[in-house]
Amino acid sequence: MPSIIDRYLIREIALTLVATTLVLLATVLSHRLAGYLSKAANGLLARDSIFLLLGLQAINLLTLLIPLAFLLGIMLTLGRLHRDHEMTALAACGYGPLSVYRAVFLLAAPLALLVAGLSFLVGPVIMEYQFEVLARARKEAEVSMFTPGSFREVMNGRHVVYIGAMDGRELRNVFVQSREPDGDLGIITGESGRQEVDEDGIRHIILDHGYRYQGTPGRGDYEMVQFERAIVRVDTTPPRQDWQHRETLPLSQLVGSNEPRLIAELQLRLNSPIQVLVIALWAPLLARAKPREGRYGRVVAAVLLYAIDFNLIGVGESWLSHGVVGAGIGLWWVHGLFLLFGVGLLLRQYSGGRNFRWLQRTRRPVGQS
Repeated sequence: MPSIIDRYLIREIALTLVATTLVLLATVLSHRLAGYLSKAANGLLARDSIFLLLGLQAINLLTLLIPLAFLLGIMLTLGRLHRDHEMTALAACGYGPLSVYRAVFLLAAPLALLVAGLSFLVGPVIMEYQFEVLARARKEAEVSMFTPGSFREVMNGRHVVYIGAMDGRELRNVFVQSREPDGDLGIITGESGRQEVDEDGIRHIILDHGYRYQGTPGRGDYEMVQFERAIVRVDTTPPRQDWQHRETLPLSQLVGSNEPRLIAELQLRLNSPIQVLVIALWAPLLARAKPREGRYGRVVAAVLLYAIDFNLIGVGESWLSHGVVGAGIGLWWVHGLFLLFGVGLLLRQYSGGRNFRWLQRTRRPVGQS
């Protein structure tokens, strides 16, 4: 059973962890919100989908942010206790470094399970739904962005559409400029038109009673054709798409696969839970601040180490996805490096006989229940 001191340390680290997670989440989401608002202002994203997308992204971001927040929780909490001599007082009562590790791992174990659940079970479902919402939001934006009196690009810039007036679903004085892959420029004008969706879910503008002009810019041999009815596609993809993003694949499709990109995805999902446990090994040692030491020096060092870890994981994932390294090496070499770093800190801290004996709990901690 955890002692009173164990519960105190767990509570202090957990409170700092939660506060740090919220701050990091708010920072990242505010940046994403600015990007979404910019896209919505340019008619590339439906406004009513913005907050749903932010909510979905918040859930996925927890997998990435919790290990960093856990690291900061350990550094800030234990660093404060060391600077305020509270850890010295606890050591005098028999609460040595091994007891600190016990408290840290009592929090790290359920936290790693939580992150594993988010990574393996919740994440793929949320990612698939997020892609669907994003695709639908883009299509709704393409429909709603036809504002009378303004020009809008569709089909990734292939068409420029101008609507003179709108009466419900009826379009008036429609102008469409199209640029063909061979460089020809086409202009279509129609007295009226409407939007329709075919059986495959692809959206078109149907133009009635108009003209089509086709030719190469800089030359005078334009062709003009009068038509009674013309169809212009304004969708890039149908709304229902069979997403092939590996982030959406269930765990059953990843386990046992020999495809490099799926092996990389599986090990990438394992990364955050492993990070939590490895951080629990080396962060308490790095947090042993001296009484007169600066408040944030070791915190900055810890964040730099985390940034190195994050970037090495990115490099390892790229190597694994492209078959440069096998599954046996995969991302394990990164975890191995930081595991060795933690062991090295432990041996350096307690290499002497006097210090090594301090690892042993010589007394029953105060408040043991």
